Amino acid sequence: MEESRRQNLTQTIDLIEQAEQGERLHVGNLIEAFKDRGFGPLLLLPALITFLPTGGIPGVPVVCAILILFFSLQMLWGKSAPWIPRRLARVDVSREKFVSLLESSRPVTKRIDKVVQPRYRFMTGKVGARCIAVLSIALAISLIPLGPIPFAAAIPSGILVLLALALVARDGLLMIIGVLLSTVGAGFLLFG
Repeated sequence: MEESRRQNLTQTIDLIEQAEQGERLHVGNLIEAFKDRGFGPLLLLPALITFLPTGGIPGVPVVCAILILFFSLQMLWGKSAPWIPRRLARVDVSREKFVSLLESSRPVTKRIDKVVQPRYRFMTGKVGARCIAVLSIALAISLIPLGPIPFAAAIPSGILVLLALALVARDGLLMIIGVLLSTVGAGFLLFG
């Protein structure tokens, strides 16, 4: 990924807000806004939406988990361009409520943006991207049963944000942290 295509969390929020005007935000229009930027932002978008207060909106974590599964599987299979079914593209939410929740998260995203930078780039190459895809599939599956419980999806979606951001920013250190957190989380589930 070229430097010019790198993007941070605050820029991601800007793109979400600009993706569509009107009373409703449609999943298809959000995906279209990110389509030319590769799979990293497309994983980051639903992970970020679930991690932020917007994840407390009923149904949002489940829809985001399905999107993450779609994109992760396509990335794992080596697809060059993302695809989602028309029915999923038509899912929508209130734009006003969604944007106000996104706006409230800006102070946090600006602090995170100061820390993220390209490093250990070899970790986020083709092999690294496939590792991220496998972990993203596992984490997305964990989001589905947590979806109905308000804010229960914050931990797996937070790890997904780290992994997707690692891919977007070419930050191998974030990838290492995301893999370690995933391993610790899996250990607690299996042996806790």
